[in-house]
Amino acid sequence: MALNFIPKLTPHLSPVFLLVLSVTVFLAPVEQSGSEKEFEMKYYIMEIQSGPNATVVPGTGIAGKLWSPTNWGTILVCHNPFVEDPSPYSRKVGQVRGLEVASSKDGEYNYICSSTMFTRSEYNGSTLQAQGTFNRASRGASVLSIVGGTGTFKGARGIAMLQTYSASFLLFIIKFSLPK
Repeated sequence: MALNFIPKLTPHLSPVFLLVLSVTVFLAPVEQSGSEKEFEMKYYIMEIQSGPNATVVPGTGIAGKLWSPTNWGTILVCHNPFVEDPSPYSRKVGQVRGLEVASSKDGEYNYICSSTMFTRSEYNGSTLQAQGTFNRASRGASVLSIVGGTGTFKGARGIAMLQTYSASFLLFIIKFSLPK
């Protein structure tokens, strides 16, 4: 029997969970000169947690327990749109696919492993891979590691910063930026 992991929304809950992801990426030398490139960009990740168009779903969890992003042992599978602006109607420039694991018993931390695939923009066909622990309960920044990339981002390394701004059980909006 499948478990329902999304509680019913009440009128006083905000419909948006806003995270900020700030990333600095340095590429391994791709030219003979040995210089590294830095990139500057800003995009948003839309994560819909329920309904027929959900982009994140629980894959498994502890038997007999509610499967949710805050319940220890839950593994979520993500396939989220990567867009230009913080609106569900914004132009899509790629996808973020990966796993999110509720990795702390108190529900505060999730381990994230993801691949961002660009399907439009000057980075079309390139990917960025990131992993790390995100603190859901804090308003402070959490750090993810950029562990690789392909295409324009071949050999990428750096850090990603995530920060919660507001919360809902329906939609996450994550700001993704690569400052120069």
